[in-house]
Amino acid sequence: MASHPGQPSIGPENPPSQSKCPTQPPTEQSGHDAANYPFYKRNACTTCRRMKSKCDMAKPACGACSRYNRTCAYETTRKKSGPKRGYTAVFDSRLAQVEALLSTHRPSIVGSQTPSTTLPGVWVDRATHSNLSGTGSFQDTMEETDPSASSTERVYTEPSVGYRIYFEDVHIYMPIIHRQRHLSALNHAPDSRPPVCLQYMIWCHAALVSEKYDTLHTAFYERARKYAEADEMKGYGGGILSLAHAQTWLLITVYEYKMMFFPRAWLSCGKACRLAIMLGLHQLDSPNPQVKQCFMPSIDWVEKEERRRVFWMTFCIDKFATIGTGWPVGINETEAMTNLPASEEAFITGKSEPTAPLSDVLEGEGLSTLSPSASIAFVSCIFGRITNHLRLPQSQDDDNYSTGGFWQRHRSCDEILLHFALSMPNHLRLPNGMGNPNIIFCNIALHTAVICLHQAAIFKAEWNNITEYPIVESRLRCSAAAHQILEVIKMVGPISMSKVNPFVSFCLYVAARVYIQHLKLHPEDTEAHSAFQFFRSVIHALKTTNPLAESFLFQLDVDSEGGSFQGLRLPTNNFPVEMLSPSNL
Repeated sequence: MASHPGQPSIGPENPPSQSKCPTQPPTEQSGHDAANYPFYKRNACTTCRRMKSKCDMAKPACGACSRYNRTCAYETTRKKSGPKRGYTAVFDSRLAQVEALLSTHRPSIVGSQTPSTTLPGVWVDRATHSNLSGTGSFQDTMEETDPSASSTERVYTEPSVGYRIYFEDVHIYMPIIHRQRHLSALNHAPDSRPPVCLQYMIWCHAALVSEKYDTLHTAFYERARKYAEADEMKGYGGGILSLAHAQTWLLITVYEYKMMFFPRAWLSCGKACRLAIMLGLHQLDSPNPQVKQCFMPSIDWVEKEERRRVFWMTFCIDKFATIGTGWPVGINETEAMTNLPASEEAFITGKSEPTAPLSDVLEGEGLSTLSPSASIAFVSCIFGRITNHLRLPQSQDDDNYSTGGFWQRHRSCDEILLHFALSMPNHLRLPNGMGNPNIIFCNIALHTAVICLHQAAIFKAEWNNITEYPIVESRLRCSAAAHQILEVIKMVGPISMSKVNPFVSFCLYVAARVYIQHLKLHPEDTEAHSAFQFFRSVIHALKTTNPLAESFLFQLDVDSEGGSFQGLRLPTNNFPVEMLSPSNL
């Protein structure tokens, strides 16, 4: 204890004497001396302390002891407070045991996380940094990655640059996270913050579309997968039953498709679909909810809308992946009992907005209230129907053009596409929705679905030697749809296309392939040749921020029998290039 100037030190080795330790300041001293006079707490007698009764601490015998004729005695010394001797030694030994136990488990997870790229502190805000440094046994924080950056460099009152880029450039075509609620959740208690894997995937997508931080997305992706897989392996795996983990695997799937990690992306897509079904996201508006509930009910409309968006984006990615591979879908449209997502304005402001189920929209009802995100879900459903239409065994089909099963399904899908194209509300048409990337992608994907459907019809008619009528009609429909896509691209401009859904590269490839087939029949058509070159240049520009476009650029060169392969960047895992071609076109 620090002593005042002019006063003797007081401690365990030099206890104060009874004469120097008055129980209260003397009243005769001046105000200044009384304020500086030491005051010591008086002790009750041993009898009153033992019986836990009130003691007036009078001497030689207190009032209670005198009244009941009890023996009254006072202790001359006070017991030492604080922990017992040797307590810190026991604590140090226990701490050493815990550190030794952690060291046996960390090498398999943390030891392998050695990305070659240092992560700058500008990607980490104050709340997120504290979250990363306090996540269980994981000590793989940003400080370990970039030890040269001081703690003051990571303190930000505004969202980090990673979140800013994500919500400005990526959230536009994948609106599955509520910005305000997510950023505010970063300031919650460590066990209430978003998981680290989700934060790393947000930074991963932001770095991928940023020219300045393009070298960081691989390190962010590797860390996100490791944290997500580690959460899955904790306990019995119940920790992954959260909306944040569903968002994480959805972002992982989209990133892996963009980077052409096709086998990994297909498995991640299946995991995202299964996780969405486990959480019951496919039955949020079902009149008969499922018996097994693995997820807490939503607290308000905004949270329920966020769950709707996660489900429908998972639904869309599943359908786009299926149309590119020809493999079965993971989510059947008949099981979707969740209403389509509302508008972005309602989602941000929290104003409840009624939406229609997918079944009503397929029947032509509720089109006027369709939001841009809902329109993409509708078009992706048509892609799924076309895939199922092509996957059915041919032995079950009658080749007759009028009564055959193939042609009946063909006409059913074509009627839905025609009705939607004619009844589409004005806010989903161009150029009214020029500033919304989802509206742009909806119009492009709609014409792409027409091309896919009629390309299959042309192949079927030629295979079965059917009359020229369906072949000529389908070729005209394909040419008209490809021309519409060309007009949309020219209207929007190739620069704005970088913020559209990454699967737009598939749509451009399908449209360009129509002109390739036309040029094989009419090689002197200069207009078709210039249109093909225009599509090729747009796809070439997209590969900067969307490496998936490079696979379709390679396939265009193969389809056109060209040899311009210079500058082609193959996937880092050396995936065989023969798998890059969509198998069902």
